Amino acid sequence: MVRGALLVFLWLAGAEMLREEQVDRIGFCSWKCMKFVQMWPGSFCVALGPRFDCVIPESANSWTIHGLWPSNVMNCCSCWQLFPSDLMDLPQQLAQHWPSFLNASSFKFWREEWQKHGTCAGCMEALSSPSKYFGAALGLRTTYNVDGAFQRAGILPSCNHSYQLHTLQEALVPILGKEHELQCVTDHQARQVLVQLKVSLFSNFSAGCLEEGAWDFSPYRPCENQRRVFYFPPNQKNPRDPCP
Repeated sequence: MVRGALLVFLWLAGAEMLREEQVDRIGFCSWKCMKFVQMWPGSFCVALGPRFDCVIPESANSWTIHGLWPSNVMNCCSCWQLFPSDLMDLPQQLAQHWPSFLNASSFKFWREEWQKHGTCAGCMEALSSPSKYFGAALGLRTTYNVDGAFQRAGILPSCNHSYQLHTLQEALVPILGKEHELQCVTDHQARQVLVQLKVSLFSNFSAGCLEEGAWDFSPYRPCENQRRVFYFPPNQKNPRDPCP
């Protein structure tokens, strides 16, 4: 009986050592910074490929969450699945502030974000469950309130008026600091259109974390300083060409 207990102990110890080796090998919990990414619904569909069915909800008239992404890690735990019951207290807030703009269920979008990024963030206690991860992103949207910053600076969505890039950047400095990136797309009329904002955060959620060689799979590119930037209003009836 003692021999059996010893074998079980050795097996458990070996399994734990193997788990730790696997964690070290894939770099789980090795990230230093994370990107908090917000999307502007007025221009999300402008550069979207024709194979995607783009739908902007009537309620989408403010900056929404695209994701909370630990740097240089993805898909850290395929067995850590997201279930609707994990988000019991959050669906209404997520539907409003983290919607899918593709013709698919929002839960599918949240599940993909959790699988790709949330499982990697989960090594940190403040993000160690789906409810903590999604709840933290909702809180960050309030902390880094792009709508409020732009409105205070008199920057409003318009089909006719464009802005200098530095005007947009300076409006965000009070809430984000200088280490943020505004991203743009070019529409069929060759207008540079604001679509996304990235801010790099430390693990305590403060802005300004810098990390060389960070992965960037975004289809969007930093807005060009020499071109004026359009900030299109959402157009639910014609989201691919909101300002014809």
